[in-house]
Amino acid sequence: MQNDETNFPAQETNNGYLRQVKGCLLLITTTILVLFALAIAAAAGIIIVDSVTLRGEEYTLERRVQRYKVACQFLWYDFKDFVSGKKSDSSQEDEP
Repeated sequence: MQNDETNFPAQETNNGYLRQVKGCLLLITTTILVLFALAIAAAAGIIIVDSVTLRGEEYTLERRVQRYKVACQFLWYDFKDFVSGKKSDSSQEDEP
């Protein structure tokens, strides 16, 4: 009987830890899925707005995809510069 009573609090502590880990993993997974959904919605919104803007210009699908690739490259390089803390050449020229 004494063994059962001494082991019981250790199992309870272990179960509490496992619940915290599961809760944390669920929170991280939910956050990642929400951010992914927001990124997809933003991309879809940009494509829709761009389609409306280019309606009369008759861009082919290949040419539109090329536009999106170039735009993504600009965004990626700007993001990398922002994260690394580097300033672009145009902003350095403005400083005295």
